[in-house]
Amino acid sequence: MKDIFSVFKKKKWLIRMVCVGALFLVVALPFKKLLTLVDGMTEVRPANMIPVVFGLLWGPAGAWGIAIANLISDIIDAVSSYGFDSLFSVFRFKILIGGFIINFFYAYLPYKLWYSLDFGRGYVVKPRLRSVKDILKFIYIVFVDSLITTVLLSLLFEHLGFQQFGSSGLLLFFNNFDFAVILGVPATLLITSNRNAQFWTPTLPAEEGDEKSVKKKGFMDYFPDVLLFVICAAGVLYFLAERTANWMLDGNEALIAAIIFAVFEMVYIFKPVREFRSEKFRVNIRIMSIRAKVVLGFLLITVFSVLMVGVTSYRAESAVLQEPVELWGHVYSVVGIALNVMFLVTIIFLSYVEKRITQPLEDLAEQVDAFAERDHYADAKSGYNAAENRAAIQTGDEIEGLSESFGHMMNDINDYVSNLTVITAEKERIGAELNVATQIQADMLPRIFPAFPERNEFDLFATMEPAKEVGGDFYDFFLIDDDHLGMVMADVSGKGVPAALFMVIAKTLIKNRAQLGGTPAEVLAYANEELCEGNEAELFVTVWLAIMEISTGKGVAANAGHEYPCIRRAGGEFELIKYKHSPAVATMEGLKFREHEFELHPGDTLYVYTDGVPEATDNNNELYGTDRMLDALNADADANPDVLLKNVRKSMDEFVGDAPQFDDITMLACRYIGNGN
Repeated sequence: MKDIFSVFKKKKWLIRMVCVGALFLVVALPFKKLLTLVDGMTEVRPANMIPVVFGLLWGPAGAWGIAIANLISDIIDAVSSYGFDSLFSVFRFKILIGGFIINFFYAYLPYKLWYSLDFGRGYVVKPRLRSVKDILKFIYIVFVDSLITTVLLSLLFEHLGFQQFGSSGLLLFFNNFDFAVILGVPATLLITSNRNAQFWTPTLPAEEGDEKSVKKKGFMDYFPDVLLFVICAAGVLYFLAERTANWMLDGNEALIAAIIFAVFEMVYIFKPVREFRSEKFRVNIRIMSIRAKVVLGFLLITVFSVLMVGVTSYRAESAVLQEPVELWGHVYSVVGIALNVMFLVTIIFLSYVEKRITQPLEDLAEQVDAFAERDHYADAKSGYNAAENRAAIQTGDEIEGLSESFGHMMNDINDYVSNLTVITAEKERIGAELNVATQIQADMLPRIFPAFPERNEFDLFATMEPAKEVGGDFYDFFLIDDDHLGMVMADVSGKGVPAALFMVIAKTLIKNRAQLGGTPAEVLAYANEELCEGNEAELFVTVWLAIMEISTGKGVAANAGHEYPCIRRAGGEFELIKYKHSPAVATMEGLKFREHEFELHPGDTLYVYTDGVPEATDNNNELYGTDRMLDALNADADANPDVLLKNVRKSMDEFVGDAPQFDDITMLACRYIGNGN
């Protein structure tokens, strides 16, 4: 895997080198053919911005690509002008090698300067030109790079006999500096504004506040630095050797000066390339930032204005100055002055805009992102207040107002989350208590079947499904004595905890009173009086209560506002038994309850239920109804009680679908077998 990654990195490095070299040739060759002053020197060289930009972004890969492309360009120019044999002359060899070395220097030095200078920041980041400081640093690097490159080119031209040192230096300098700034700044800004832009990374990532440097290994890694040193040292030695007499220095003094310069140069060149990273630069740039857009806009305006000045100057002076060197020297001087003035104005304005507008907006955006990524529940538990710990933005305008509004919003969110945390904890506590209440309520209802395994005279089964954690429905069955069975089906008004509490009291009163003896009407009258006392919530309960003589199947029932029961005679179908009801229990004091007699024969089945069965609704708010209930019962009318209830529940589920359950669903079925079966 390590070898594969190494091959990939080398391939990527080679691709970058080829791409930047091809771009340089495409831009440089047309101008070199059309606008040539002297051998190897052109009037206008927009391609001079390519070494600075791509050398800065891609390091050695960009520098090698530029140097090789310039060598190819010089070879093409020499062959087309003087023939193939000219390549083997000492003069042409000096031009080719000198041009190769100087162009490598021109492209590699910006990269070295960028990652070695922090301009007092304490950290260095990848070149993005997202701030005025970065632009000023870029211009400074271009100035130093252009100045040193101009000196080296002038020395080379003088050595080759083109001109004396400095006679065309201004033209060379502005050729490099103007295009590198005019075209290089916007190009670098555009390229690096894309968050997916890939740069030559010199180091491993460093943690915030931590500085890490990675020493390159191997000769090829050190070679660009060695070559940079050799270029500078050779230029200095040559200059000192040629100028010893003019500077009134003897050979030893010149040698000492050259050695001192070489020592300082070596210390700088072999200084490890370092990258410092700060947390505030770890920003996910989804699109070009506001600051970058403002900077790019004003830079493009400046570039356009400077180009117009250059065109105007050329048109005005071309009729006066016939000598190309003088003409372009004048044009570049005008352009250089205009460029410096306009860049100065632009930089001052951008500094103001950055300080008062773009930087505060980016700071606010980073605060918003940081606040959005925080774990607000953890902050609420620890008591951390993000609003109090954010940096205040003081601009005295709408941005400060926006910052203050965001601070208020942060406080509101913190308060909301804190309250929500308390409410959630309280809800969890109540939920736990409701789970216990649900279990207690379920335990209060008889759930073990067969309910009376020692009795063969009847078969009984019942279910209750609350709509919420606890419900108001309840059923009950119990032996009053050896020959009497009590059965209860009831529904408390309302739902939830109040209904459940009322249900517990009602169930207890009814069962306890019934087991003392008496008719269903007497039992309900007693329960009514007890429940009416202190019933400020005005709850009530509908009750169907029956007491059946087990030996004969005869019984007495009282219906206090409850649903009609269903009876199936042996061999027949289930049908509703309709009769007049009494009022519900706990509606008012002093109520008297009606009773009616019934008789079950062997094979008959009694089915009672609460209103949660017929009033179950589907997504169209259509009621399940008693007709569908009877159909479900009669689908297998001779089934045992537990099967009957399952059939009804299945039919209800198919009808209701995914609609929510709004009411408790309670059912009880009793099949009378009798003593003879």
